[in-house]
Amino acid sequence: MKTYVETLTCPTSVSQAWAALKEMNLWLPTLSTNRAVNYDRSGGFFYQGRTYEVVTREGVTMDSEIYLVDEAEKKVEIHASHSILKSLLTCSVERIDDHRCKLTRTQAYPGVFGFVFVTFFDHRESGETSEYLEVWAHHAQMLTRPHVTSTAADR
Repeated sequence: MKTYVETLTCPTSVSQAWAALKEMNLWLPTLSTNRAVNYDRSGGFFYQGRTYEVVTREGVTMDSEIYLVDEAEKKVEIHASHSILKSLLTCSVERIDDHRCKLTRTQAYPGVFGFVFVTFFDHRESGETSEYLEVWAHHAQMLTRPHVTSTAADR
C-alpha cells in the first residue's frame, strides 16, 4: 500500500488549526487538484458520518465520508472511493508550543488498484499532500486575523 505522509509546522495554536480543519469544506475546493466539493448544505459540515463528493480536476468523483472525528486527539479520518479505488486520509494537529503546532496529513491507497493508481499519479498525489497542508495552514492563520470591514468613507 502506497502511503503519503507529510507534516508542516503551522504558526498558530492547536485550537486555530483544528478550527481551520473543521472548515475544510471552505478551502478544499481551492486545491489545484479539485474542481468541486459537493455536499448537503442543510446542516453543519464537519461531523462523523458526513458524506460528500470531491470532484477532481480530471472529472473523477470521489465519494467521501468523514469516518472518524477525535476531538480530544485533534484527528480526523476520511474514507473515499471511486469504483474500486479506495483512499484513506488522516489529518491531525499536534501542539509544539502555545503559538505553533504540527499539521500531519497521511493518505493511503490500499489494494492492487491503489498500487496501480499511484504508479501513474504519484507526482500528483505527493503534490496534493503538500498543497493540502499549505492551504490548511493558511486558512488557520487567516482565522487569527481580525476581520476588517470597510465603509463607504473608506472606498
